[in-house]
Amino acid sequence: MDGNTTNNAAVDLCVHDIQAYGWRDWLMWDMHDVTSMFSEMTDDAVEELILTINSKQAGQVLIDEMLGAEQDRIDVLEESKKLAMASAQMFKVLVKYVSIHEYMKLFTHGE
Repeated sequence: MDGNTTNNAAVDLCVHDIQAYGWRDWLMWDMHDVTSMFSEMTDDAVEELILTINSKQAGQVLIDEMLGAEQDRIDVLEESKKLAMASAQMFKVLVKYVSIHEYMKLFTHGE
């Protein structure tokens, strides 16, 4: 781990998966397995964020209607930018994760 957030995230995820599934099973995964897991994880995170934004917006509208007073609005554009940046970061982590995984498969091939 070198302090780079992408590398650190990929290493953390590799370690987590090795602990959860075992070294030998983890080494048996192919790139399809890894990308499918990342896809599911990203889908879940995006869905959760969208639900949170929708919930906050609905709450703001309800409070406005009940109290007749407007409050600060959630900045949908800013939240969308954050979502886009986080999604791009996930792809970078995926690339690094796959690199680590494939290197470890080659490195331990003789075991």
